[in-house]
Amino acid sequence: MKFVIRLLQLAFALTFIFSGVSKCIDPTGTSLKFNEYLLYFGLGGLTDFTMGLAWVMSILEFVIGFNLLMGRVLKVSLFLAACLMLFFTPLTLWLACTDAIQDCGCFGDALHLTNWQTFWKNVVLDVILALLIWMKEYLYSLVGKTNYTFYAYWCLFIVIGLCWYGTFRDPYIDFRPFHPGINVAERVLGLSQTTADSADEIIYTCIYERNGERKEFPLEELPDEADGWEFVETVERSASNSEELGVGSEELPAAGTVDDKPLDFFARTPEGELFTEDLLTRDGYTLMMLSPSLDHASQHDLDRIEKLYEFAQDQQYAFYCLTARDTVQLNNWKFNTGAEYPFLFTDMQIVETITRANPGIMLLRDGVLCWKENLSSLDVNALVSAKLDEQSYGEIHEIDYNKRFLALLILLFGPMPLSLCFEIPNFLKKLKGKKEEDHQ
Repeated sequence: MKFVIRLLQLAFALTFIFSGVSKCIDPTGTSLKFNEYLLYFGLGGLTDFTMGLAWVMSILEFVIGFNLLMGRVLKVSLFLAACLMLFFTPLTLWLACTDAIQDCGCFGDALHLTNWQTFWKNVVLDVILALLIWMKEYLYSLVGKTNYTFYAYWCLFIVIGLCWYGTFRDPYIDFRPFHPGINVAERVLGLSQTTADSADEIIYTCIYERNGERKEFPLEELPDEADGWEFVETVERSASNSEELGVGSEELPAAGTVDDKPLDFFARTPEGELFTEDLLTRDGYTLMMLSPSLDHASQHDLDRIEKLYEFAQDQQYAFYCLTARDTVQLNNWKFNTGAEYPFLFTDMQIVETITRANPGIMLLRDGVLCWKENLSSLDVNALVSAKLDEQSYGEIHEIDYNKRFLALLILLFGPMPLSLCFEIPNFLKKLKGKKEEDHQ
């Protein structure tokens, strides 16, 4: 029985560590998920605090899992874990029953579960936690207090660093589909290429959801997200198929049967013209400024944006600002900044999927994503110092996420063998004392 309880302790600890680290990697994504919850419950006034809440939640989950893995501070850790599970289990049951929000975000973008899968996962964790509390005398302790303190501060430093990097730059490990090296044009327009020989006209529409209700809208009649509509996906169909289904119909095909494109992406001009194909199939370099919300975009680096735009004009590169569809925000931005570069509209969720920065900068070359960067961390002077095809900024900055994942594992768990080695004298001392007691 003792062995089983200790295995359950290990499983529970690793689950919380994985959940915490996945949120630490992308705190902005966690913050956006909290925004969804608050907006759904009519608490939009609290969205300014979601980034801080994302930091607290991700670090707290990691600390709970780490303490259970080490077998230290068990009473406090079990109590905090119980509080979290008592809150999230009913919440995920409600999500499973209502489908109000499609993904609870418990593992960030690292692992997506359905709402029912999330609920039953929590039920299993509840059972394990109840057993750990009931039989806490069987729980193991890997290290002594001194070694635990050193190792705990080390890991806390790592996860805080992950949160900082993910907040002010980009996620250390990017689980999102838009990453350097992918052919965006091929992934987005691939379906239209296969249907290009068809005589039917291709029509792009978007599916939005509100209070569990899904509707399909033509691109020129997209709903206002302030009214509670949330973007789900972009779909592409022939005109005849569109007429059969009825644009704007509440009866939609099951998920996965309409849209076979790997990536959801579209772009329209402020006048309402579809610009996706023109943008992605353009030859040469295309610099793009990305802002999910111009009202919340940083204006501290306006001179850097202007420098990039002037560089693009001098070198005859395309330059666009891709932002959420909001003409009021666009007019305010133009008035406040004097921006003269062209703007394109898309859905806020699409921009947030591409980059967590506001604003961010992305470079495309012949439809291939070369790199994306937070504007505040981009070396603009180096970028504008020479033609792009004559410097490293004109190349694809592919990131080996397998190496990053391995490096993260080494940073977090590499010191563990050393900590265990320091426990050998204590272990031998206890073993010797036990033998003496048995001998007496």
